[in-house]
Amino acid sequence: MKIKLMVSALAAAFVAPIASADVTISGTFAPFLGNTKTDSTSAVTSPTGNAIGATQGFSSTFFNDAASRFTIESTEDMGNGNGAGAFIQIRGVNGTMDDFNSAGANDRGLTPFRWGVNVNGGWGKLLVGREFTPYTWTMINNETNMGATWFGPFGIMGHAGGQGLSLQGGPGTTQHAFFKVGTGLHYYSPDFNGLSFKASWVTDNNKTATQRDITELGFSLDYKPADSMFWLGAAYSRRSGADGASPMGALFGGTARSGFTLSSTDQVYLVGGGISVGDFTVGLWYDRVSYRTDGVTAGLSEIKRDAIWIPLSYTLETGKIGASYMMAMDSDGTNVGGTFNGADTGASIVQLSYAHNLSKQTQPFVMLSMGSAGDRSAFNGPFGNGGGLGGGYRSIVVGLQHSF
Repeated sequence: MKIKLMVSALAAAFVAPIASADVTISGTFAPFLGNTKTDSTSAVTSPTGNAIGATQGFSSTFFNDAASRFTIESTEDMGNGNGAGAFIQIRGVNGTMDDFNSAGANDRGLTPFRWGVNVNGGWGKLLVGREFTPYTWTMINNETNMGATWFGPFGIMGHAGGQGLSLQGGPGTTQHAFFKVGTGLHYYSPDFNGLSFKASWVTDNNKTATQRDITELGFSLDYKPADSMFWLGAAYSRRSGADGASPMGALFGGTARSGFTLSSTDQVYLVGGGISVGDFTVGLWYDRVSYRTDGVTAGLSEIKRDAIWIPLSYTLETGKIGASYMMAMDSDGTNVGGTFNGADTGASIVQLSYAHNLSKQTQPFVMLSMGSAGDRSAFNGPFGNGGGLGGGYRSIVVGLQHSF
């Protein structure tokens, strides 16, 4: 359900070049109780040839939320098939509401997460602001599990390891994932008999004397004819200035370079599709990530890896069953002045979920996630093993979602 307000009377109270607009307020809140258990790991030699110590496994019970957020959106009809609008989506800092029981520094509050102003017509829509990139939209629209922006395939897809999930991005170890939002220009094409595309150019506006601006150009293509049981999709992003190979060097047991002063090109390719037969849906996606930095005299200059993702879902009268399988293959890298051993650097995750339709707006849900990583894997982000390489985890969450 959405709440719509006619604000023409309010607009008349302000000096503004608008007469009226439709305002929609909507939101989703999904707190949950979770438990995660990680395996201990043995001492190994990292892909770059350095010794990595053993880590101790642990178990943790916690409260958190599945990306709870609320959105305010305004739309205006300008006539002749043209329109304009604006929106802002607000959520907890770092993607979740406050999960601490104390105040002070731990009380992180809320922050604008996505926002923008758009003009639209028969030619499509142009949005200026902070929005998901085309790659990210492709992932979200094909995810089958509830809480897609918290669990799901995002612990493996769109990066080469160590990322976990940090939609906001930023310089350093969190920047190299391609699953993110970005501030810039975003274009959405009209539908051409089932064929549509998106394009975006985003930047972090973070240039300093020792650091480059990080810019990213992304595209996605979708083909889903009306009343068809199948669909196809593809996405590509090319990023400059992020130097994704640098934090990967540290994650693989080496040393990260300071600053982002070298020329770098980070890329991701995603291609796949799906089919629906009755209430059953299955997809198959291939994902390739590569980071390359030119001019490196010592350390990791290039890293790349391939991954596959198989999302499934089955809709019941009482709810929805979701499942996903993700596997990242071993990485391949170039370590200037040293060696790179990509064996045992892969990882896999199995995700299962069920959401029950208590009402049209309220669903209790349960999600089970299990993962394992090779002894030299940098996919430690979703495994929570204290920063060591490799290991495995099991996690279960039980929560209650309400949307309005």
